[in-house]
Amino acid sequence: MSTGYSGALLAEHEAPPMRPLTDRDHKHAHMLYAAHKAFQNGDVAALFANIAPDAIWHMPGDNVLAGDYVGHDEIMRNFGTLQQAVDAYWAHPLDYYGSDDHVTLIAEVRARRDDKELHTKEAMTWRIENSQLKECWHLCLEPDKWDAFFSKI
Repeated sequence: MSTGYSGALLAEHEAPPMRPLTDRDHKHAHMLYAAHKAFQNGDVAALFANIAPDAIWHMPGDNVLAGDYVGHDEIMRNFGTLQQAVDAYWAHPLDYYGSDDHVTLIAEVRARRDDKELHTKEAMTWRIENSQLKECWHLCLEPDKWDAFFSKI
């Protein structure tokens, strides 16, 4: 996985502030934070270190990313589709919330393809099973904008 497509927008936009995680935050918030940092850095091994091998990734909507993806290979296929659908993509975390059963990431998203731009927020909620990230539901807070940007070609 290349970080070039995320680095392009990162250089153009100042990252919004994120509340620093502390030792008072749930261990699952720290786990998801580490996975997200690995994604941003293109470190596939670290990304999947805490994601169950049979994890399920749900992407809603009517767009090229939509669908249910099971297992590391299919999740990577979804990430590859994302990378092919953009010239630049940037998801900056704003906060993480965790419990024994779930963990949620709130992020600001920017993407660009040709002369189209997307600026929105997303939430990703993971179900935890056996201390691993097992099932993820992705939710764009402006689904019509997300679908329009990632429209089926």
